[in-house]
Amino acid sequence: MEVFRLRKLLLIFALIAVVGLAGCTAKNDFGYGLEQINMVNSRYNATMEDSPKNIEKIDSMLYDLRQLNKTLLSAGQVPFNRLIEFKILILEADKLYIQSQKYGDSGTTKGGFGCKIRPLIVESAHLRNNSALKGYEAVDALYLFVENYPEEAISAGLSSKNAIFLNATFYQLSEDALKDSRVINRFCPKNETLELYKQEFRKNTGFSEDYINNIDYEHAAEIWKKLRRFE
Repeated sequence: MEVFRLRKLLLIFALIAVVGLAGCTAKNDFGYGLEQINMVNSRYNATMEDSPKNIEKIDSMLYDLRQLNKTLLSAGQVPFNRLIEFKILILEADKLYIQSQKYGDSGTTKGGFGCKIRPLIVESAHLRNNSALKGYEAVDALYLFVENYPEEAISAGLSSKNAIFLNATFYQLSEDALKDSRVINRFCPKNETLELYKQEFRKNTGFSEDYINNIDYEHAAEIWKKLRRFE
């Protein structure tokens, strides 16, 4: 009789463990992972495609997503990680774009420009181009996610149309950056811009003539930015 009771108790405990494990399995699948990603998006007032509007929040969100990426799921692990990868790439692209806007209108040739602001335009164009390149990585990641995990993509509200739109956005960003680079290099080459800096240094600084005559473009550009408080 005691043996029978013991076996019965063991059977009950085993059934409870199985039910508990099944409940855990049902919870910790891709759907659960998606909920966690959406919670991070909501925390920063972001979406799958849109990022926070300042670098500090983007950095904080990147940290949260990288921590979340360590989550182990009982099902849907790979699409979960691929979706986070896409979101991280979008954040990194948007961070570079925000950095490219540091100088405002002075970082582009669209509204007119003077040769002395060459380093601002070059820096901005470089960051915008890098943003576009990172954006293309995000687009590729999204295409693969949608193609390989269509059901998960639908539940995340993503499709190939999102990838097409993002690709067009980053393409235009890249084209604008390349145009600015071509324009500033054509009309304001380094040697001519350097001469403008030297003229300004002679008028507005106490630099010696020997120092001014021997300064190169890179150093002159950095000094000019500091003098104009662009640093």
